[in-house]
This record gives sequence, structure tokens and C-alpha cells, in this order.
Amino acid sequence: MRSEMIETLRPDGKKGVAMTEAHYKMLSTYVLSALDTEEPFTLNRLLEKVLEDFTDSIDSDLSWYVLQVKLDLEARGYIRTITPAYKKRLFLLKLTRQGQKQLQQQKLLADWSSE
Repeated sequence: MRSEMIETLRPDGKKGVAMTEAHYKMLSTYVLSALDTEEPFTLNRLLEKVLEDFTDSIDSDLSWYVLQVKLDLEARGYIRTITPAYKKRLFLLKLTRQGQKQLQQQKLLADWSSE
């Protein structure tokens, strides 16, 4: 049985990567909900959290998948990267209003499919 593939977007306009739709949905929902619950969130902290929670879910490099999903969510306007004025080398990830709406829709769909 063949998995559905999707192509991700990139904020710089370059060509994204292809990944299975199941992996994309799982990771994008996880990233959006992680950013919704805890602030501020760095990319390193996000990667550590994902590696703790998804040890057996994806066969290949999980960090690479998370980075591609993060870039796609940035390109779609669901999250953004912020650099505080007091630390120029610190990059914080923040959920946008559009990202909050997307997360609410995903939760509603999950509730409806479980009923």
C-alpha cells in the first residue's frame, strides 16, 4: 500500500521536500500544539522534545523531518521566528493567530473522527 506524499513549502521560495502525509500531519500538529502550550520555544528545545516523544515513529532522521515541517509552517504563516533585541543569536519560535486557528481546526477534525 502506497502512502500519500505531499511537498512542503519553504519561506525563502525554494523548492520544498516530499514526505508522507502521515508524517507531515503528525509532526505539524505536534509542533503547533507544543508552541501553543509553552513560550518561549527555541528550535533546540523543540527538537529535544520531539526526540523524547517520537523515538519509534519515523525510521529516518527525525530532526531533519522536524526542520522541514518547521520551514513549511513558517512559509504558510502558522509560526514565525523571532530574534529578541537583547540576544541576537537566540531564535524563538512563536505561534501566529493563523497557526492557532489551524491548530483549533485540527483538534476539531480529530474530535469528529474519533466519534
